[in-house]
Amino acid sequence: MIYKTDSQAISPYLQDASNYVGGFANKVVIPESIEELTCFLKTNTQQITIAGAGTGMTASRIPESGCIISLERFDSIGNPENGIIDVGPAASLANIYKKLEATEYFYPPNPTESLASIGGTLATNASGSRSYKFGVTRDYVLEADIILVDGNTITLKRGLTITNPLNISDGRQLFFPETTYKSPLCKNAAGYYVRADMDWLDLFIGSDGTLGIFTRIRLKLEVRPWSFISGILFFHKEEECWDLVDFIKKTNSKFINPCSLEYFDRHSLNRLRKKFANIPLNAQSALFFENDIDRQSDHDPALEAWFDYLKETSALRDSWFAQSSSDLKRFHEFRHAIPVLLNEENSRLKRTKIGTDMAVPRLHFKDMMFFYKNELERSGIDYVIFGHVGDNHLHINFLPDEQEIPKAHELYSRLVRQILEWNGTVSAEHGIGKLKKKYFLMMVGEESLCQLKAIKEIFDPDFILGRGNIF
Repeated sequence: MIYKTDSQAISPYLQDASNYVGGFANKVVIPESIEELTCFLKTNTQQITIAGAGTGMTASRIPESGCIISLERFDSIGNPENGIIDVGPAASLANIYKKLEATEYFYPPNPTESLASIGGTLATNASGSRSYKFGVTRDYVLEADIILVDGNTITLKRGLTITNPLNISDGRQLFFPETTYKSPLCKNAAGYYVRADMDWLDLFIGSDGTLGIFTRIRLKLEVRPWSFISGILFFHKEEECWDLVDFIKKTNSKFINPCSLEYFDRHSLNRLRKKFANIPLNAQSALFFENDIDRQSDHDPALEAWFDYLKETSALRDSWFAQSSSDLKRFHEFRHAIPVLLNEENSRLKRTKIGTDMAVPRLHFKDMMFFYKNELERSGIDYVIFGHVGDNHLHINFLPDEQEIPKAHELYSRLVRQILEWNGTVSAEHGIGKLKKKYFLMMVGEESLCQLKAIKEIFDPDFILGRGNIF
């Protein structure tokens, strides 16, 4: 077991991508084996916060007090076999992708930050650009070994549902409490996942480090597509892009079947032009798309189908289409560049980042887009909108001056109220953590929050693990 107690050694663990300040811990504990972790938990009385790779956006890994447990030594990656791979919670997405490069398999979830640990992506049920077709992290977790806060262990597999008691290593049985709360039907990563007859495993995925500690994760893989057709389409108007997305979602075609649909508004393009000078000057919005192709024989017919389809749309003629693997890589760099550029801009200007992560059911997609634009334009606050338009899930980054920060928070609350009117969610992929608890309470209400606390209490009655997250 490694202990870090010096303030300078602890300091890096008090930071993440949210730029949240004010965290405190008196030590960092780094177990080097399951046995060491178990022994520590069985004697611990302090609050515990689990530290992932620090790529999270909601300060989940930053403790309010107590100690930090870092699982950085649990970074094993097994060999894929029959479409399955076992990994440790600290294995990074980048290393998992690299491990799979020489195989016939790939792991579909692709969050923007590939340095994220797989355990962190489970904690938030992360997704990425390909979630439109391939789904989210939860869809690829088959099994997990978990240590509870008291040092007891469980192994959760698919098919073990909450209608049955959960057997703990010390012989106890845990029963899922009565609850009327149900998670929204749209893409969602807000609080605990609760659905009738769900698997126990689904409860732990997306639990923001508050229910247990993943020590081994078994992932389902997919056979790698033969290729991808990809493009970045540009439009004179933002509304023209929204219309095309709506048409694509309704299209019933063998070949018009994208796995990624990613949106960039005019404020995004203005910033991206610093890095991609060939963005058309008259473009006011853009759509990045990818269409996976399973068989070589389907590539040319699919490419022709896309060209024919787009001829009838308002996409600009100087839109981009991938002609090579290097183009595919460059398009992904385009997709991932805007969050990096915004973080650099915020850091340079010492500006507070206020970002949304909301989604709505498909029925309200266009309503959401017009509502966002009208409210944001009326506010006068600088902003950027980009993200997973296929999932009706956009990221708004408010970029307020210091004196505009209260106004930005008021606007955020106003947007939340309308999203909830449409049965949406306040977090579709980043979780609640410490930063979105106010909005989560608006989403679920006091009664449901008490029911969710009752779920927490069957695993951690003293609220030792991940205190300050969700509740």
